[in-house]
Amino acid sequence: MNYPNTKQVLTALHQISRLTMTGMSREEFARTILETVTGALCYDRVALYLLREGTGMLEGVINVGCQVSVKGLKYDISRDHCVETRVVRTGEIIRIREGLDQSFFTPLDQRRNAALKRSNCVLVPVITERGIVGTMLADRSFRQEEISDDDIEILEIFCNQIGIGVDNRRLNTHNQRRIDELIELQLISRQMSEAADMAELQQLIVSRGAELGAAQAGWLLLNRGPGDKLVPVAAFGALPEECWNLDIKSQLRESLGSNQALFRSSIRLYSGGENRPVGVLSLPLLLGKREQGLLLLLYREVAAPAELNIDLLKVFATQADKAMESLIFNRTLIEDRDFRESILRSSPNAIITLDSALCITSHNRSCEKIFASLNPDWRGSIFALLDSPPFRRALAQVGARQQSLAQLEMCQSFADPCGSCSSEAQEKIFSVSVTALGGSLNIDRGLLVLVQDQTEKRKTDQDVERMRRLASIGQLAAGIAHEIRNPLTGMNISLDIISNELTDRPHAGKLVSGVVEELDRLENIVSSMLEFSRAGILDRTWVNVTEILNGWFPIFQEQSRRLHVEVSLRIREGTLPAVYGDREKLKQVVINLGLNALDAAQEGGGNVTVALDLGVPRGGGFAAELEVQVERPWLWLRISDDGPGMSRHIIEKIYDPFFTTKNRGTGLGLSIVHSIIKEHGGRLEVESDPGRGSTFAVGLPAGEAQPRYQRVEDVQSYTYN
Repeated sequence: MNYPNTKQVLTALHQISRLTMTGMSREEFARTILETVTGALCYDRVALYLLREGTGMLEGVINVGCQVSVKGLKYDISRDHCVETRVVRTGEIIRIREGLDQSFFTPLDQRRNAALKRSNCVLVPVITERGIVGTMLADRSFRQEEISDDDIEILEIFCNQIGIGVDNRRLNTHNQRRIDELIELQLISRQMSEAADMAELQQLIVSRGAELGAAQAGWLLLNRGPGDKLVPVAAFGALPEECWNLDIKSQLRESLGSNQALFRSSIRLYSGGENRPVGVLSLPLLLGKREQGLLLLLYREVAAPAELNIDLLKVFATQADKAMESLIFNRTLIEDRDFRESILRSSPNAIITLDSALCITSHNRSCEKIFASLNPDWRGSIFALLDSPPFRRALAQVGARQQSLAQLEMCQSFADPCGSCSSEAQEKIFSVSVTALGGSLNIDRGLLVLVQDQTEKRKTDQDVERMRRLASIGQLAAGIAHEIRNPLTGMNISLDIISNELTDRPHAGKLVSGVVEELDRLENIVSSMLEFSRAGILDRTWVNVTEILNGWFPIFQEQSRRLHVEVSLRIREGTLPAVYGDREKLKQVVINLGLNALDAAQEGGGNVTVALDLGVPRGGGFAAELEVQVERPWLWLRISDDGPGMSRHIIEKIYDPFFTTKNRGTGLGLSIVHSIIKEHGGRLEVESDPGRGSTFAVGLPAGEAQPRYQRVEDVQSYTYN
């Protein structure tokens, strides 16, 4: 090509080719090209028309050198007939020059020429890989210089550069839109994954799905109800039930059956008796292959919008599936976890898990109650809680998978959790089970240790056995006492007669007197046996325990003075509630416990304290934990001595009939006291250590209109060391 301004043209083309790779906007790019064409190719004015993407509308983009702006001019390719639309439809190059035949001008062209005064111009198509996307008009009407074939050829080159730039910008715009859509989809996915409630998640799916698909309304339908009927569970831009105003049954069946996204036109919306065409996009959902559903999006257009990205919506539907499935799965996990934790919390047994190093990895609350040294964050060795050779062997055998389960019973000693200076450690009896954790022999998840505290059960068993023996002894004692008392009476009478006849024989009289004393002692034993046998017979009335103590204490004080023992009485200030029971038997309890304390204090050379106070029963001791409860008060009578005290071995036997540590005594006193207290629905507790004295505490429910009492056979005694 022999062109006078070749160098200038090449320079301009080089500049334009570089512009095609920049991020300039379409208008900036077009203006730069038109200004280059105007300057380098010596045109008076240049205008550019481009098709709007996805439509048949030709729009004026920009012009240079023309007083009348073409921006905003629009031509419909299929309906408007003019040179601009003709170039786009046919791809031909059209020249407009005075003197040439302009018979192809349409009325629209004539009106445009009258406004723009085009007398020497050419329209060249802008062609891309997708086809003709517009036209460029170059005008030399003012210069009246001829537009040669070389000029047109160069214009075509420039139009090709415009086409490349349009394609690049369309691709950049498309890519940027896809990036923005993916970023938005990522944000939506994060929102869906953070939803904590299913209703909230379903509403989020339908609203964000409608926004992502640029729809006017949307519904989420899931298989619910009888026959797995589709039910709208969430809606956006419409009421849930309005989805059934659409004639979409066949589309729903096809979309669910094929698991494909479908857009159907000519769907009629029945509203107010007036039908109007709409478009519906159906996106199938599958929740973990258990439940089917559909996301419906409503469009006013009967055809799918050009910017609708169905692939993106498919990805969104997949993420919605996963979000709902994940929420269902997580909710199931949480429910299962809460259920398991509730079982662990409610279990009265200690449940402990161990790792391969036999360190505690978890434990329940009952474990903290059974083992007082354990706190919620404890992660030490199991041997700090339980230790014995059989227990270590059980752990080793189960840990090595030599056996699946090991059960044993063990006795464990613990220091006093209250930090007292007790000489004897607290003992507990445990039933222990050891099992391996893991689904198979190849999976080692540690060990599970189940600990049942059998201490109280053993005490209960001992008490029940004691009550049975007491009942049997009581029956036996009643029979023996009746059979023995009559001969004793006869023997006493006979000895009295013999004693009167032996006044002249002092030595024989002394022997008879000794026999009488032994018979009196035997009579006391028989009387005690009869008293013991009458357990369970109460003459109940409201009893003021304070009056009993005030009437008994002066006599007790005189007895103590003779034995050189200091005694004191402390009664809570104010009026104490009465006890519903047998006055004489309660007085017998006070007398027996007082005499026992007096005997013990005499051996130790010391003091006896009698105290009456209000409180509540405590399962783990009574000395330091008395609390007033007005609604359900208990009276606590405590009789303490600083005598020699008792060992645990003796404490376990003090309620047994005929057991005594005194040279004189029947061994029935505490057995009778124990029976009386239990008949009154109360508690008898003892604290004692060798060399530290003893304290007996009697707890009685007080101030109750309808008290409930227990049978002696059904109650427990509580002894603590």
